[in-house]
Amino acid sequence: MAHADLLPGQWQRQVALMEWQPQIVLMAALKVGLIEALLEAPLSPEEAAQKLALDGRATRRVISVLVDAGYLERQGDGVMVAPEARALMDPSDAAFVGDRLLHLHNLFVSWVQLPQVLRGGGPARSERTPESLRAFIGSMRVGARERARPLADRLAELFPGTRTVLDIGGGPGTQALAFQEGGWQATVLDFPEVVDLMADDLAQAGIATIKSDATQGIPARGFDLVYCGNLFHSMSREECAAVVDGAADALRDGGALAIFDFLQGTGLPSSLFAVNMLVATSGGDVYGEGDYRRWCEAAGLRDFAAHEVPGQVQRLLTAVKP
Repeated sequence: MAHADLLPGQWQRQVALMEWQPQIVLMAALKVGLIEALLEAPLSPEEAAQKLALDGRATRRVISVLVDAGYLERQGDGVMVAPEARALMDPSDAAFVGDRLLHLHNLFVSWVQLPQVLRGGGPARSERTPESLRAFIGSMRVGARERARPLADRLAELFPGTRTVLDIGGGPGTQALAFQEGGWQATVLDFPEVVDLMADDLAQAGIATIKSDATQGIPARGFDLVYCGNLFHSMSREECAAVVDGAADALRDGGALAIFDFLQGTGLPSSLFAVNMLVATSGGDVYGEGDYRRWCEAAGLRDFAAHEVPGQVQRLLTAVKP
């Protein structure tokens, strides 16, 4: 069978038992194209190394781990992706988690620089490439799968008059699609490079797009709901305040702002995520309920409220435009 500890919820136990190592090996194999090369037909370690211009000794050892972990299986003199793992490893399958693992690989590269960050401040040194952007967007899509529908249903309960929603930073499209399936007309606003990457998927779902940086103002008006999911932690306090101001301007009178994000002081996941933002961004952080309340009130929004979401460590924060 495929290694059960691949599932995201098992990472804490893996680290405690040193079971993170097979995932590091799998991440490396994904990054160099080894997994993709072994999807359709078996190759010997020597053939795989030659095809991908890899070191033969290293390829043999990595393949041995992946076979023992259940990601690959031996067929004659070769190996290929095991049937039980294929859906997780095949980019064309809806269950694909390769992008998530590649993004985690990039995060590890940043996290191991934490000693330097402690001495000199963040962020860690990293290179933003089209490949890393694709992995990030793909990881966000995987992470949003389970919560997208429950979040859409919860917001429909809170704001039953909603018909139009602007999803700021919603380029992956998962949450916007859940809004669309609930009968709302969704529009996604994100950076141009993100919208370009997801344009075909969003257009196929009938989701409108706006290419823009929300910290510089929002060029749209009249929405019933503005939604910001896992967005604010990537920004500085000044940028957060600017986005809330822009969101308030984009709402019709009586419309609502909804923010889904980690909240300071709610336990280990939020404090760890603050360190993640330390190594990954120049100004991002996990903010407190009081911060969000002040930003909303300064933007003229009222009826601020914080809601727990079953099964999620993040909180849903809402405020209404009078």
